[in-house]
Amino acid sequence: MKLIVFMVLIISFGAAHNFTNAPVLVIHGINDDCDYGIVDEISTYLDTYAECYPIGGDEAPIVSMFYNINHQGRILCERIHQDDYLKDGNFSIMGVSQGSIVAKYIIEYCPLEHPVRNLVTFGGPHMGVSFVPTFPKESKLGSTLAWIVNKIVYYRMTQYFLAPADFWRDPNNQEGYFEYSRFLAEANNEINFDQRRKDQWLKLQHATFVMWDNDTTIIPKESSWWGMYSPDLKLLSRFETDLYKNDLIGLKTLEESGRAEFISIPGDHMEYTRTQINLIVGPTFIK
Repeated sequence: MKLIVFMVLIISFGAAHNFTNAPVLVIHGINDDCDYGIVDEISTYLDTYAECYPIGGDEAPIVSMFYNINHQGRILCERIHQDDYLKDGNFSIMGVSQGSIVAKYIIEYCPLEHPVRNLVTFGGPHMGVSFVPTFPKESKLGSTLAWIVNKIVYYRMTQYFLAPADFWRDPNNQEGYFEYSRFLAEANNEINFDQRRKDQWLKLQHATFVMWDNDTTIIPKESSWWGMYSPDLKLLSRFETDLYKNDLIGLKTLEESGRAEFISIPGDHMEYTRTQINLIVGPTFIK
């Protein structure tokens, strides 16, 4: 009798984990952690396994500000390989702010038996940031702070010990960006072009890129849609960038094949509701 009860419990446990949709990995932003209810909400809404691993552990979210992106990616990749639901790949990623940059690492560099399935990013600086948060180019202080950062951002020590330096783009120093960027320039295939990186993006079933209409943290906010500043600080849409025109990372192919979507939502950086998240990630992650 005890054996029968034990077998029933085992079967019930297995059935409870027979999820409807592929697993989801949430990657948090800078100086943040996983404690904001999104993971449980996604898991319930999609009937799937969802997980988020804090880069600095539960006690030290600030380290995500100082660990360079390659190091953060390696930490997360190791955690993925220890997770029975994620270790074989075929999971979807929701990247939030800087987490969208770490998502690039997982897509391109984390060895998985099956590639990442789908991607949604909220406020992701895909083409970098060019001004200090909340200090736009129109303000004198913003221009001054950007000038200071531009002077130090491409030093080896800055690149190694300050995560945002890995995706800072000085519009007037493209050569410096190409030469000294420790992550973004290569991850975007802007330097050291590698067809394998592009192929990993083209294996995505669907990608959705979300931009906040009044984002004052990601400058320009259009970086969330793969836009950037030109040397004269003219805003370039993704269609005007070499990355898109030359399809360096496969973004053009994804969009033209109907597998990339670009959505804007009201509010400033990190202002969203759980309902908004569900309505955005739902259609993408059930693909």
